[in-house]
Order: sequence, then C-alpha cells, then structure tokens
Amino acid sequence: METRLRDHYNAPDLIHSINAGLAAAGKDTEPIHIKDLALVDQLHTGGMRATLALLDNIRITPDFHILDAGCGLGGSSRLLAQTCGCRVTGIDLSAPYIDAAQMLTQRCGLSRKVQFKTGSILDMPWDDNTFDAVLCQHILMNIQDKQAAVQEFFRVLAPGGTLMLHEIVQGENTALALPVPWADAADISFLESWDTLAGTLLKTGFTQEHHMDATKAGCRYWQKVREFARNNGETPRPLGPHLVFGQNARFFPHTMSRNFETNAINLVEAVFKKS
Repeated sequence: METRLRDHYNAPDLIHSINAGLAAAGKDTEPIHIKDLALVDQLHTGGMRATLALLDNIRITPDFHILDAGCGLGGSSRLLAQTCGCRVTGIDLSAPYIDAAQMLTQRCGLSRKVQFKTGSILDMPWDDNTFDAVLCQHILMNIQDKQAAVQEFFRVLAPGGTLMLHEIVQGENTALALPVPWADAADISFLESWDTLAGTLLKTGFTQEHHMDATKAGCRYWQKVREFARNNGETPRPLGPHLVFGQNARFFPHTMSRNFETNAINLVEAVFKKS
C-alpha cells in the first residue's frame, strides 16, 4: 500500500517545477516569504487560513517542538515556525516532497527552525515522548490502519502533549467523486466517519479538548476554487496544485466541491490531549 501511495504522490522534477513557477510569478527573490508559496504548499482545504484558525485553539510557545505528520512540501511546518517561533520537524512518505520541503525552507530562511525526514507515520523514527504537539492535517484519509497511526501519535507525544487535527472524514454519502488530492482511485482512499475516528482517539488514551465541524467552510472554499477555475479557463497560474499533482489537479475544483455538496465528505478540526 505504501508503494501505491508513493506512486500517487510522486512528482518528477518537483524542485525544478516550483523554482520555474516562482520565477514566472515574480516570486523568486531571496528570502521567499511563506505567503508567496501558499498556492503550492498549502494544498489542504482552507489553505493557510484554516491552519491559523486551528492554531488559535492551542497556546504554542517558542520552546515547543512540533511534529508535522504527513508534512507534504512543508507549508504548515514553515507557518508554525514563523508564527509561533517554535521548532518543527516534518515527516512524509514522499521523498520528492521532502526534498522540495528542504529546498523551500532554506529559501525562506527557516532551516534553523524546521527540519524534515522521509518516513511513514506508522513507524516513526523518534523516541517516546519526543514532541510537545503533533499536527495531523489531511493525512488520515490515506491511512487504512488508523489505530496504528493514532498509537504512534500518542507514543511520540510527551505527557500532556497536544494532537491538532484538521481532517477530511466520511460523510453520509459514500459515493466519492474522483480524483481528489489524496487519491486518484478508490484503493488509496480510506475515509471514515468522525464518530469512528474520534472513538479510536479516545480509546487510545486521548481526551478531546476542542471539536468543530468545518464542513460548511470547506464547501464554500471549494466552491470559490471552482468558480475561479470556471472564470479563468484551463490555463493554470504559475504556482498551483498542478505542479504537485499534474493533470489531475484540474479536476479537483469540481470533484471536491461536488463531494462537499453531496455530503460525501466532511471537514473537522479538533484538539486532543495525551492524558
């Protein structure tokens, strides 16, 4: 299954494509501001604003060490470090993503605060009680064994540590329109309901501190993305999801908005504590 996921998230010449996109957008000065990368490294529903809204529910101080689980190109890792002044370590299964994350972090001048490692969140290379917080943002849709992932989060969190969740979950309608950012086919999409996921977290030993159903906001976000796509034709902007997902990206405004509108998917944000 991990081989299939690596194939889905494989992006040939990703660093070259991003650098070319930055140059074409006139954003290739040094250092790069993290906001200039948002169209290519903040690909979760709601983008940078959604991540900042999640952070409002936890007090993060500069002495924190945070794990960004399934960090992708490192957009949220850099946002955490710059906004909160903390250290961040990102892990992702895709080696091309990690290479790009390291390059972009260096160009943003944040390498002293943010580091990355290629690996699986099901078997992480850190000792118990390593991190003060874990960010899990649009990752669990690709994880079949969610119990194993949750146990790893619990293991690497220090006592009293915080798990921050911003996740797509299964809606009442199970007919998912594809492709979506996390899956080009049904065999790598493992959605489950919020009630099921929350039950797994509670049974593992987490306690819930915050929960919000962000489905309406997620739906509006993708409707706006769809409207922009319709008004601006098929020619992509210099920076965008197409640099990461290739030709499939042109379908996302339509499939994601449809999935929200038909209640095939929901969006939640939540905060849990390790007891």
